[in-house]
Order: sequence, then C-alpha cells, then structure tokens
Amino acid sequence: MGRRVAASLVVAGLLAAASTAAVAPPRGDSSVAGLELVDLDGRIHRLGGRSGAEPFALVFLGVDCPISRKSIPKLNELAKGLAQASAPAGGAPVELLGVLADSSLPRARALAFQKEFAVALPLLLDTSGELASALRPTHVPEAFVFAHGALAYRGAIDDAFADVGQERAQVKNRWLADALAAVARHEAPAVKSTEPVGCFVETPSGAAKGPVTWAREIAPILHARCVSCHRTGEVAPFSLTSFDDASHHAKQIAKMTQKRLMPPWKPVAGFGEFLDAARLSERELALLAAWAEAGAPEGDAAETPPLPAFPRDWPLGKPDLVLEMPEEFQVEAAGRDRFRCFVLPTGLTEDKVVVGVDYRPGAPSVVHHAIFFLDDQQRARKLDERDAGPGYETFGGIGFLPSGGLGGWAPGASPHFMPEGTGRLVPKGADVVLQVHYHSSGKVERDRDRLALYFAKGPVKSLISGAAVITRAIDIPAGEADYTRDASLTLPCPITLYGITPHMHYLGKEMSVQATAPDGTVVPLIRIDDWDFRWQSQYLYAQPIRLAKGTKIDLHARYDNSAANVRNPSDPPKRVTHGEQTTDEMCIAFLQIVTDSPEDRALLRRSIFGDLRRGGAK
Repeated sequence: MGRRVAASLVVAGLLAAASTAAVAPPRGDSSVAGLELVDLDGRIHRLGGRSGAEPFALVFLGVDCPISRKSIPKLNELAKGLAQASAPAGGAPVELLGVLADSSLPRARALAFQKEFAVALPLLLDTSGELASALRPTHVPEAFVFAHGALAYRGAIDDAFADVGQERAQVKNRWLADALAAVARHEAPAVKSTEPVGCFVETPSGAAKGPVTWAREIAPILHARCVSCHRTGEVAPFSLTSFDDASHHAKQIAKMTQKRLMPPWKPVAGFGEFLDAARLSERELALLAAWAEAGAPEGDAAETPPLPAFPRDWPLGKPDLVLEMPEEFQVEAAGRDRFRCFVLPTGLTEDKVVVGVDYRPGAPSVVHHAIFFLDDQQRARKLDERDAGPGYETFGGIGFLPSGGLGGWAPGASPHFMPEGTGRLVPKGADVVLQVHYHSSGKVERDRDRLALYFAKGPVKSLISGAAVITRAIDIPAGEADYTRDASLTLPCPITLYGITPHMHYLGKEMSVQATAPDGTVVPLIRIDDWDFRWQSQYLYAQPIRLAKGTKIDLHARYDNSAANVRNPSDPPKRVTHGEQTTDEMCIAFLQIVTDSPEDRALLRRSIFGDLRRGGAK
C-alpha cells in the first residue's frame, strides 16, 4: 500500500469524526497538552488547540539520523492529508508537528535541515528541553499521539524498518496513520504502543551545559506566552519583542512569573480545565529565573526565532455586524480605576443568534477588561441619559439585571466561535451594554471600542443562557479577616455547563465551586486562591460539562475585612453587607449553560430566584 493510500485512510477517518460519538478519554501522559511553542518559522502552536483536548501528534526527529531523514516524505504526506481532511468536516486540523529535541542543535542547522529535506510539517526546536523532558523519547524518529490531552499512541511511524539496517520490502503496518485516524473518530487506537526503530536519543552525562540565553531558551517562551500583549500598541506597559526590551526587565519578569502574577491567570491548575489557560510550566519558570540570575545573557543572536505574526484584521473573518462606542471616552492620566458602561444599539429588526464575538479596545493600554451585556428593554439608555459624560459609571454590575450576555474580553484572550450547534440570542431592537474597566496609564488616553458580531448561518440547536450560584446574605464585621460565605444550587433539571465567572468585590480572597452528582461523584468547577477584583474574568471550559438533574453545586468564598487587606476600600474597616457599590460585597458564581428545553430553562430560573428569596445561603 503506497503513501497516498495511507494518507487517504487518515482523510476518511477524519471525515467520519464529526458524526462519531465520543468515548472516554484514554489514560496517559498529559503533561504537554496546552503548551505553547514556536516553530522554526515563528508560528505559535498550542498543543491540543485552545482546549488542550484536540488530537495532535509529535514526531521526534534527528537531523543526522538516516531513518529519521527517510521518514520526512511520509510525514509530509500525512500532514497534507490531515490538513485537507479537516475542511469538509468543519473542524480544526489534527495537528502533526515535528520536534528537533537536540538542545545543542544550532538554529541555522535546523533551518538547513528543514530546507534540504523540504519538511512540510511545522518543526519545533525544543531548545528548552520541555518536550524531551516530559516525554523522554528514546529514538528518532519516535511518534506521540494525544487525544483529550492524554497519550493515545507512542512508538514507530510504521514497520518500514525491522531494525537498524533492515529495511522491509513492503510496509504492512502504518501505526501513526492508524492512530491519527482513530483519535479523529474519537476512538482509542487499536495499537497503543510499538518499539521505535532509528537512532538513539543521546544524552551524554558529561556534556557541558552553557548558561540560559535569550536567543536559545527565553525568546521562544516570551514569543509564545507574552508578546501577544507585550508589544507596541497592546495592553501591556512595555514591549518584550527584542533582546534589548526583555533584558531591561529580566529581574522583573522573573519576579512576576515566579509569583504567578504574569501571565494573568487566576484559576488553580487541576480544578477545572479551561480554554486559553495562560500558565507557564515549571520548566519555563525555572528558565526565566535562571536567565535573570545569570545577568540576562543574549547568546548567539542568530539563534533567535522570528517574531510570531499577529492578525491585523478580525481573526474570525469579516463580521456580520460591527458596533462602536458612539463617542470617545477620556481616561485621565491618574486616579482610581473606573468602570464605565456604554450603550451600543444593535439596530436589529429581527432576532439573531450570535455564534462568535470579537472585541477591539481603542486604547489598549488603559482597558483592563470588558464585559458584554444585553439589554432588551432600553434600561441602560435611561442611565446613560442621567450621566453627563459618554456612557455612565457603574461598579459591580451595569445597574440592572441584564437580559443576557455575549461574554467578555481580557488581555491575552483570543476570539472564538461558540461550540457547534450553540449560540446566544440577541432579540431585535436590543442594545449591547459594554462595561469597560479602565486603569490610568500616567497620561491622558482616549478610548473608542468596537465589538464584532457573527450570526448563525443555519439552525442552532441550543441557546446558551445564564444561571448563578448566589447569596445576598453577606454581613462582614469590621476587622474580620476570615469571614466565609457558602451558597448552593441543586439543579431541578440537567444542564450542560460551558463556562463560569466567579464574582466578589475588593474584600474577596478565595472562591471555590464544585458540583456533586446524585451518585456522589464530585466535579471540580473552579478554584481561585488569590482573588483580585481587577483580574476577574469569564472562564470557558475546554470541554462542556454535563451535570445531571439533582446535582448540587456548592460555592465557598472567603473574605478579609481587616486593615491588613491592602485592597480594603475602607480605612478604617467598616461593616460590609451585600450591594453594588465599591464598599459593598457580592458572592456569585455566574454559569454559562445550555438546558435541554425552554421549559427546563424556566424551571432553573425559578429555582435560582426561589433560593434568593429564601436567603440563598447555608
């Protein structure tokens, strides 16, 4: 069977994937899913896609190994087949990546290998040793296939070689192609491991290891993790796109990353799996610290990878509707943070279902985050009329209970389409209320934001709506450093959970939310150990979570109303109860859900408001 036939088998498997029911995720190593790495051409690859759960494969290669070199044409053919198969299925390609894991390999030699052998699949130069350390390949070539973030297959590409120097006349088993086709169908590969044949991955114990340098280890990390925000014209206060930029901030980078203040990501690892999780690995943290400690050496500038390319237009394509703030809003050079709402009339003459949203801040340096609410009764317009400036001032919410929402934006977030078959209803004549959190930059800034909407082109089976685990029974004594509050919601109907948004004010310190199924199974939903009102966000799950009728969702929150809390808005501390103002508090976990029917949605809403009338707390 020729290479083209093998590729066609993968294509067929991928085309079948869309209609095949999912099976339980296979067990295995999940340590590399979610890593963001830069290939030789400067493109960023997030292993497993935004969720970390999409299937992908890594093939470790060696530039000098004959068997590795002979594998390139068949890998090129596989990569081509995977890319072609994804388009008709309507999904993202199953990514196939090559890895050059020799930490001493010069970038120039890697580029020469890529050109000489016409390598068509992306090549990762694993200068940090992240992949090799996690997966420990023994040979090149050696393949690793992942699905649902877990290892599904490890071993040889095929049986072309019985041993070194023993090439078969006929190839009978194409294990990598078979494994890719299986995971594309949401199935476990029939063969989960084989013995690779090739050149050993050599790790001489006496090899001298030079200092961590910008060019080899640090630039790839910052390019993949940081420069989406830390570049000219974006939200971060300084650029990290060059050695000069980064070396001037090396100690600060080390401190901010060691404290996990950067990248800004609050959920605790392992307590819910989310899209776009912005966490540095332990190895990346260690490299950044070692680089700063060594005095931030540059190394060989020729080893520096190219900067990634960022889209200038709307990444999701041409929007169906672009809404813009009616006028500029001026943010003063100094002063307290501000929460401002702006009314964006949609002008829709019929109901629409939104399946994608993108947001562009006009002045990224002062826009901390933004949330998009819906108002179908023009209540925000009345609040806007009472305020002399553009929009109107708010704090915890938008001044009334919104009729819906379209999500939000925070630095580093990427736009996306909603899960297939789902969307959010925007009624005709509704307004979008854009709540923007501003912080001063030291100079006067003028902001005028835009919001892009993408409408469903066909029928949508499920509408995403909101629910909440909430209590208003908050009464925190002045000086109380460890006040706790609990709330719960027992589901009167089954739901599918797509996202969660914890919400407290300045006294909040911790929040955890978990679900307990009727059979006793506990599902962790989110935990934040160092709550910061300035960094609140909407978190979308990597995979939707199905919760059965009778499931109990429990929220536990902790507050610090002592003088030791530097975020306490009252000095000296005073008694705090529930409310919308800066000096009040809240205790809510907003849920983005889909119910099985409109009747279930109404039943759930009655249950939530019934709990509120009864106090809504234990």
